[in-house]
Amino acid sequence: MAAREVIPTTLIDIINETPRVRTFRLALPAGSLFSFRAGQFVMASIPGFLNSKGRPVRRAYSVASSPRDLEKGFLELTITRVGDGGFFSNRIHECRPGDPVNIDGPYGSFVLREENEPQPERYLFVASGSGIAPLRGMIRTILMENRKVPVSLYYGYRTSSDFIYERELMDYALAMTEFELVTALSRGNGSSSPVETPARNIRTGLAGRITRCLPELVREKDGAEIYICGPPEMVGETDAFFRGVGYPDDRVHKEQW
Repeated sequence: MAAREVIPTTLIDIINETPRVRTFRLALPAGSLFSFRAGQFVMASIPGFLNSKGRPVRRAYSVASSPRDLEKGFLELTITRVGDGGFFSNRIHECRPGDPVNIDGPYGSFVLREENEPQPERYLFVASGSGIAPLRGMIRTILMENRKVPVSLYYGYRTSSDFIYERELMDYALAMTEFELVTALSRGNGSSSPVETPARNIRTGLAGRITRCLPELVREKDGAEIYICGPPEMVGETDAFFRGVGYPDDRVHKEQW
């Protein structure tokens, strides 16, 4: 992976998503030509934050915002504070608005179809934990470009307090009947959302890992394009499920963390 030009950005906002997850909004310098495709990642570093060899500590993070948000001069990274062993994540969680953050990129081939390419009958996203980040950028892109394609999101996380982008995703589902939202909790009980709605396109708080819910949610192959992101085991199981149902290679895209 050849390094790209390092771009200095400024942290302008921090959004608390869950007790351990924050979204960091970074303002690009005036006149920046930085661009990316929804789903790609950047390498992030903090000026002066060096490793034992005196080199900048760099970590890869998917861009959680849409390329369309660049028109407003910012991009977003959603980062989980790991705790022990989370050298960079701990450091950036100590940052405040106004602090500098460097990025370089974009990198990666896990990307959403372009607006001018043939569109599938449906976009189906499957995520676990913080794997929702690049998929959120893809979903925002589809909606901001007003693509006339139904969207389904099947999202699994541990407990009700681990629902990243809860308000935003619920708002999409409540406002659009063609946005299907299904969530599953691998631990704990109860609904994952305080919003109670009889909407048929919303099912929250299913019990168990999202991979175990797939046979009920997807009974046969349709014209969907599949995007999967999460831990290796989850990605492997989900990929195998869709292959077993009959989806061809060019319709199943995956990224593991």
